[in-house]
Amino acid sequence: MIRKRHTPALQSTTVLVLFFLLLSYISLENAASILSRKLQEQFAFSFWENERMKDEFARFFGLKRPGTGKPLFMPPLILADYAEALVYKDIPYGKKRGQTLDILVPLRLLSGEKLPVFVFVHGGTWIGGSKDEVLYSHFAREVLKAGYLFVSLDYRVYPKVRFSGILGDIRQALLWLFAHIEEYGGQKRFVLCGHSAGAHLVALATVQHGVLPEDVCRSITQVFLLSGPYDLPAYDETLDIPFKNLIRQVFFDLFEGRSNLRELSPVFQVEHTHIVYVLVVGERDEITPREQSEKLFTKLLEKRNTAFLFVVPNVGHGGTLFVLNPDFDRERAFAPIFRTLLEGKPETSWYSRGKALLRSLGSSRSSSGLWW
Repeated sequence: MIRKRHTPALQSTTVLVLFFLLLSYISLENAASILSRKLQEQFAFSFWENERMKDEFARFFGLKRPGTGKPLFMPPLILADYAEALVYKDIPYGKKRGQTLDILVPLRLLSGEKLPVFVFVHGGTWIGGSKDEVLYSHFAREVLKAGYLFVSLDYRVYPKVRFSGILGDIRQALLWLFAHIEEYGGQKRFVLCGHSAGAHLVALATVQHGVLPEDVCRSITQVFLLSGPYDLPAYDETLDIPFKNLIRQVFFDLFEGRSNLRELSPVFQVEHTHIVYVLVVGERDEITPREQSEKLFTKLLEKRNTAFLFVVPNVGHGGTLFVLNPDFDRERAFAPIFRTLLEGKPETSWYSRGKALLRSLGSSRSSSGLWW
């Protein structure tokens, strides 16, 4: 049997190919690392703020801290114990995967009692996020103490569906709640709340007539909008990030064409409604600049809506969630305002209290509910 010998030339070629493959891999790894670093530098305050919050949550709840950038989920049993509530988990409001919601019912609910309902819609840039992330679920206890049921819902995201499908899920979830919430001790009186992309979805669903059926719309009394983008054409021009042209194409595909951006921007769709709007944004939010909230606030007032805007000092994008819970609101400034708003106390009470609290943090100006 004659063995074939590998020639030096063949061996050299093999080594070169392996070398270039390794070099390519290292280059790709470097490129990903550089991009990640640039994004972190670009949004340094919000990024590290979120990481710090996860550290604090993990210590507070005794959870295992995930790696950098990964979501931190709160197990249902811990949430139930912390919120002093019965948790109904992953109730389907539709037939598609991802169309689920959680309902938290306070343990002190009396037999036959019906409570108003607080509905939370998570963020995630329309491409991710989860109702189970601890950053979203931690303030449920505060809502329950104020006398509400707490609902947190999931929805399908891009690229599984485009924006019409996402907004359709929000509408379908609200219709399901309107039809079924009384079975869980709720009444047909809703407060809606959204963070980031969730704030955009909640705003778009409520600032104009016709998105929701009239009876569902009438059942919504208040809307809390946290750190949301509301003027999409301006938002597209806001962020100076690597690969912006590629990201812009994804952005346009998500919203089913550039021509739809104005139509899908709450700022340009505002009509007069009965709903009270409370907008909250961090003073140092690099992800959705405060100008986005200021534009919607101004437009709501122009259309004779009742609206208030809170610019929270020294807070970034995720921090507007952090300050809703007194356990994590270091200055104890905004959590009392949130609680007072939920409890529906007279406007003058929380307005004067909130103005005094925020002034103690360095607030210098106030006008028409705009505080910073």
